[in-house]
Amino acid sequence: MSSIAPDIAANARPLLKPRRLIPLIGALQCVYILDFMLILPLGPDLAAALGFRSNQVGWLTAAYTLASLSAGLFAVPLLDRFDRRQALLASLAGLTLALIACALAQDFSTLLFARAAAGLSAAPTIASGMAILIDHTPPPQRGSAIAKVMIGFSLATIGGIPLGLELATRCGWQSAFLVVALLAALVGAAASRLLPAQTQHLLSPPNQHGAIASRQSPLALLKRRSVQIASLLLGLNQFAAFLVVPSFSAFYLLNLGFPREQLGLLYLAGGVVALFAMQLAGRTTDKRGPWLPVLIASICFCLGLLPFCGIHALPITLCFVLFMAGNAARSVCLASSLSQIPAPQERAGFMALQKMVQDLGVSLAAGASALLLGSVDGPLTHTTELAGLTMLGALGVLGLLAVLQRKMPRH
Repeated sequence: MSSIAPDIAANARPLLKPRRLIPLIGALQCVYILDFMLILPLGPDLAAALGFRSNQVGWLTAAYTLASLSAGLFAVPLLDRFDRRQALLASLAGLTLALIACALAQDFSTLLFARAAAGLSAAPTIASGMAILIDHTPPPQRGSAIAKVMIGFSLATIGGIPLGLELATRCGWQSAFLVVALLAALVGAAASRLLPAQTQHLLSPPNQHGAIASRQSPLALLKRRSVQIASLLLGLNQFAAFLVVPSFSAFYLLNLGFPREQLGLLYLAGGVVALFAMQLAGRTTDKRGPWLPVLIASICFCLGLLPFCGIHALPITLCFVLFMAGNAARSVCLASSLSQIPAPQERAGFMALQKMVQDLGVSLAAGASALLLGSVDGPLTHTTELAGLTMLGALGVLGLLAVLQRKMPRH
């Protein structure tokens, strides 16, 4: 029997209308991405203001994701036992307070602890929000729905990160965190008003033998071969990307001499192209499956790493855009494909489990990157080795996706 459970979400409850749900979860995704990513382009500014070295930004990322991983270990068995609306609101409140704490940080240590607090709230926030989205989206439409929600990623990159960089220049780096905290509070208020109680998943549906299906524990989920492969796939995907993501801003500024005042425009260009790439990848995945779009996205991903290898065959702005588009498109394709694995009553737990393995991949990558790049002042070193390891990870993602596809039922 296939380890991929049949979907019955559409028959279990009236579906929320997409025009209400998709903008809400998209806004949640935007806040989540801003919270997670804003620290990266602000890294050189934070290092100068708080007195630490640029390569230590990797440790801030590692603290965030390790804390998120710890929250995931706790949330995986619990999220599917509660009203998802209440879980979402509680975790958003925690995230808002953590962002305010980031703005109040006085040195590297206090910022490190504040980022860890943000990570503790991030895992249940995004797991609950994405579970609500998937609960109310029929399987044939999930690739497009996830791509639309992930417009929040592009909006964060197109508008949020450039605005954060501009605010940091004009009003101090603290203002960027305070604005994201305000956005998180507004999304929480909107969710409280728009979402009804999300408890239908607590009513376990009958399985094919007529028995009542039980909610699976994390260990039970990980006993399935498809879940094992999916977890390794997601972890490796994040590991490959975040070997270089925390260092992109510092590398462009310190190694390539990119102007600081144009950094916001660079992220703007990357976000615009990533927006179109995600929509195209989502539609292609729905029609043809994930293999082709992931292959094309991985090629773009690797081309974007050429400057790290000292190869300047392409303009550095184009390389940045290719990396951003390829990384975003791969995420959409993988999220759509893996949404078919869990049954409805285990969906929030599965989403939290995905978040957990992604956090583990990011934490390991951020730590490895900080160690490999060294701690010398001035330009970053060992970037060629870092890029080579990243490309190997991208190839590994393709191989694991091929293995997982053989485990998935054909439609």
